Amino acid sequence: MSTQESPQGVLSDTVSLVFGHPDATTLPVDGLGIATEAVLGRPRAYVALQYGSVQGSSALIDYLVDRFNREESLEITRDNLLIIAGSTHGLDMIARQHARCGGGVLVEAPTYHDALNVFRDHDAELRPVAIDEDGIIVDDLEMQLCALVRGGKSPRLLYTVPNFQNPSGVTITQSRREKIIELSREYGFLIVEDDVYRDLAFEGEVPPSFYGLTGGDRVLRIGSFSKIVAPGLRLGWLIAVPEQIEEYMNCGTIQMGGGANPFVAHIMAEYCRAGNLEPHIAQLREVYRSRRNVMLAALERHMPRGVTWTRPCGGFFVWLTLPRGLHVRSLEEAANNQGVHFAPGTGFFASGGGERNLRLAFSFVPSNEIDRGVRVLAHIMCKMLPQTD
Repeated sequence: MSTQESPQGVLSDTVSLVFGHPDATTLPVDGLGIATEAVLGRPRAYVALQYGSVQGSSALIDYLVDRFNREESLEITRDNLLIIAGSTHGLDMIARQHARCGGGVLVEAPTYHDALNVFRDHDAELRPVAIDEDGIIVDDLEMQLCALVRGGKSPRLLYTVPNFQNPSGVTITQSRREKIIELSREYGFLIVEDDVYRDLAFEGEVPPSFYGLTGGDRVLRIGSFSKIVAPGLRLGWLIAVPEQIEEYMNCGTIQMGGGANPFVAHIMAEYCRAGNLEPHIAQLREVYRSRRNVMLAALERHMPRGVTWTRPCGGFFVWLTLPRGLHVRSLEEAANNQGVHFAPGTGFFASGGGERNLRLAFSFVPSNEIDRGVRVLAHIMCKMLPQTD
């Protein structure tokens, strides 16, 4: 196997299908460099290096508001948006404000593992909700809601990655979104919409966001530049009704004084206003579409009968389900011994599950390694599966 560089910069003779990171060759070094020089070359450059507004860079807020209104017809204003230090920071703010108040936090099963860790840090009671190829199974959500109410508890939040989900790659259909919204109004919980993959759609129309479908009623929408520009920026946004934004801004234990990464926010505002963001996203879609296609073709070509997988229309991930009798931990050990790494499904569940699942990330590994990695995994599976006549 060819030598590749890990995220830590260490060369290794492995194929890693673990990391849901942007491809290093797509990071816009030149564009960000020019934007940085422009910011520091201004007559009052020191403004970008000082503490900023608690809400965040006004120039970046104005750009994002205009973009969302233009592309999604959200009809938001500056009062609806708060700059945050990435999606995990936004989720931590939300959990700190809501998850400790008692009641349950509903999460997809499977879901983003760092989100589980954030909610656990805040001692939230997690209630898993099953998903399928169309996203959250509404009947299971309603069953979990009824169970909470019978136990004398109020559901507080539903956390969802609605588009090209991490780890499964599935997208919640519009009809299910509308039913989930009905349940949120009936049971009084907030929908936390972690929508960091929306821009990385490869084909078809992305359904309207929960925020767009409700006009913001009982919805908190998180976004980030990590997947569409660079994760090292640690910069994102939260969209909510003005009253909610004001509440976060005024709570010193939730939002950081001086705003989230003011210097980086000035650079991003310059980068975006120079017309760089949309062409860059278009390039990313082509790169990741190609890699998704390579991975799906490799799975079709090599995987033994009984293995199934999702077919994402965007994002970074494919989710595999193994045949009965094949455990992901045994597969992981054997694959690691042959230099192929993946994320076992067990880490993506709130309370058990995933023993027959694994997540394969196609975003970070070079295309010429994807087929090789999948072929090794398939060969191991064939050897581990019971032989039949």
